Amino acid sequence: MRSSVYTIFLLLMLLGNCYALYKMFTAKQEFFDQFPKLTEKAFNIFRLLPMINLIALAGMLWMKPWAAYLIIACSIAVIAFDIFFGIWYHLYVAIPSTCILLFFVIKYWNGFK
Repeated sequence: MRSSVYTIFLLLMLLGNCYALYKMFTAKQEFFDQFPKLTEKAFNIFRLLPMINLIALAGMLWMKPWAAYLIIACSIAVIAFDIFFGIWYHLYVAIPSTCILLFFVIKYWNGFK
């Protein structure tokens, strides 16, 4: 049985990714101004990550096995993008949330099967 903390955390992650998706489609130029290493192609790939994260988080809510793998891959991709393009302020959110997600994946691993 999942705890309510698990569900609340995933819902907060869903909200955060919805906000990130909104910002990526409405404030594109701000990203380019703030992070000069960011290219158009990289930004388009980076823009896909919140969409994929939304799918993975929804799968995590319903304990789908593919969601556990997808959320780990997306989390690693987000952290790698942040480091490569120098988006340091996002690492303060990305790393702790990835650790918490990994904790929940490990804790409820049998529920994903």
